[in-house]
Amino acid sequence: MRRGRPRNALARAAVAAALVLASALPPRAVAQDLSLDLPVFGHTTFSMTSTTTARYRGDNYDFNTHDDRFGSLAQRFDLALQGDELRLEVRIDAFVPTTYLADPCAPGTESLCYLAWDLRPERMTLRWEHENWLVEAGDSQLVLGRSIALAFRKVDLLGVDTALRGAHVRYQGQYVRARLHAGVANPQNQDPIDLSIIREFSDVVTAGTLGATLPGETRIDLGLHAANLWFADEPIGGFAQPPNRMVSIAGWSAEAPALLDGRLALYVENDALRRVWGAQGSGEQEFGRATYASAQLSLDELTVLVEWKDYDNFLVAGSTDESRAWRIYGAAPSIEYEGPQRLRAIGNQRGGGVRVDYAFLPGPWSFSINEVAYGLNEELREDPWSGVLVSHTWATLVRRQEYAESLIWSLNFVLGWREEVLLHDPVLMPGHRAGELDRRMIHGQVEVTLGSGDHSFDIHVDHRHETQLDFSGYRQFQVGGTSVTYTFGVPLTATVGLRWSDYNLGEVTQRSMRDYNFLGGNMYPSVEVRYSFDPGTSLRLFAGQTPGGQICSGGVCRVVPPFEGVLLQFVGRL
Repeated sequence: MRRGRPRNALARAAVAAALVLASALPPRAVAQDLSLDLPVFGHTTFSMTSTTTARYRGDNYDFNTHDDRFGSLAQRFDLALQGDELRLEVRIDAFVPTTYLADPCAPGTESLCYLAWDLRPERMTLRWEHENWLVEAGDSQLVLGRSIALAFRKVDLLGVDTALRGAHVRYQGQYVRARLHAGVANPQNQDPIDLSIIREFSDVVTAGTLGATLPGETRIDLGLHAANLWFADEPIGGFAQPPNRMVSIAGWSAEAPALLDGRLALYVENDALRRVWGAQGSGEQEFGRATYASAQLSLDELTVLVEWKDYDNFLVAGSTDESRAWRIYGAAPSIEYEGPQRLRAIGNQRGGGVRVDYAFLPGPWSFSINEVAYGLNEELREDPWSGVLVSHTWATLVRRQEYAESLIWSLNFVLGWREEVLLHDPVLMPGHRAGELDRRMIHGQVEVTLGSGDHSFDIHVDHRHETQLDFSGYRQFQVGGTSVTYTFGVPLTATVGLRWSDYNLGEVTQRSMRDYNFLGGNMYPSVEVRYSFDPGTSLRLFAGQTPGGQICSGGVCRVVPPFEGVLLQFVGRL
């Protein structure tokens, strides 16, 4: 039996609490030149950014009933001291949930009640910079090559913020550059999407790069890089993995960024991976490789970009089926459409893409067309061209703003078609054969901006229709949304949005789509208002719903749940 949902009373209480908090916040941050002379640091300036976020969350429509209908308060302080050559950065995070839970956790289900108080220094870095040298102790984000071999980065879309906590030395000379890194992976300890506390694993990482620029009129950059990762063992149950896992990566890159008087740029990178697990001397091992190459020709009106990828069993993680985005330490270029879609087997793909852009100069119009074709195999130890053939074509028409006009306007229109065809007889879906459709997506979006003086409107609409093969046969669904944003000068921005989706999440949660929201489960309305007092100081209010689903960025994907609730956030900078 479904629980009663005190939606209206709690929503009104949350909005009232948000308004009380907003009235208590200072209307603006007082910007001052906070500087002083300190030992060792010398002449030093101080800066602080305070971010206060109050939330109320409703039902997220998953199996867990212990993370629904609760309020929370999160506080973040970003502090920095900048001296002549030294810089000290500290970030302190605090989180306090106030839960409205109807059901206590039964014995053995304590993991479902993951909402908890948390207070910790999240990021700490002491940086010394002198001439060509940069030395850091603490948390640092870094990438090797084009992020294929190693990527400690922040990806807001995925809610991922991972740093390497340890020692970092960088040298940047005119012709030679080198880096050494050693430490422990340090993910952001609270997931900003589901608010769970991320358990830290002591994944130890060492990495280094050596690069050189060949002297001469034509610039050519050569680079070598290597990394070794030891993954901490995990307890039986939950995310159980084989013990004593180690991943070693070595690779090289070559780049010529300005051939033909700067019109042609070339890049190629090749990496090899070795994964070992089990006791020393008796462990099993497997190998992978990754190749990425690109060539871009830039003429006065025409730009052509050609890319190639060949990823064979290549995933920088403890195992090839790792699903936690914050524990995947690589981000191979996907050469894909940068929109919402389902990506699969990102570590086992082979193929290429072409993008052609043409600008109708001196006018404001431009046009581009993209074609991507590659094979993928979700069996990561099998050849990509024996799995699924992907073909994706999309075109974009753009008009940029012309500020000499009294009424300025811009346009961004995208239309695309994607086909995924089986290259083999699927074992788990008898009756289907190679050559049959596995998935089809037709998608489009249009964004129009109109502006005059201090007033502007931005209208955005996107929609996609998909046909997908699953265990019950072919099914079709639609996902899309629209929003209207009004901006008054710099300080005020207001957005009214509506997302829709008839992807049957009820198959996962065993609930009727009518239970998803008051619009019947297919529509997700929202409103957002942002006011900026000074640069770096703002107040934001969001209320409404967003649908869940898979989101991807930089070759890494995660599944997020639907959201409903209220969020009030104040950012002040001193």
